[in-house]
Amino acid sequence: MAERPLKYRDLLQRLRLFGVVENKARGKGSHRLMIRVVEGVKYFYPIRCHNEGEVKPRAVIGALRRRLRLSGEDGISDEEFYGK
Repeated sequence: MAERPLKYRDLLQRLRLFGVVENKARGKGSHRLMIRVVEGVKYFYPIRCHNEGEVKPRAVIGALRRRLRLSGEDGISDEEFYGK
């Protein structure tokens, strides 16, 4: 995966295209819980959000993609995810 940094709001917009739902109420403090259902199985990933303009580093985006089954191994290429 060739990850690149994204602003939180841009990341959230891309995640919504793949059926990811943000649940602000389930996170603790500044964390928000990302939820994606794949073949009847729910996958979760908590992510910190102090403001929606905050840039998320490549490591966070890579971990989120792996946990929510949005990686190349799961059939979603970098071009498809980033919209090139």
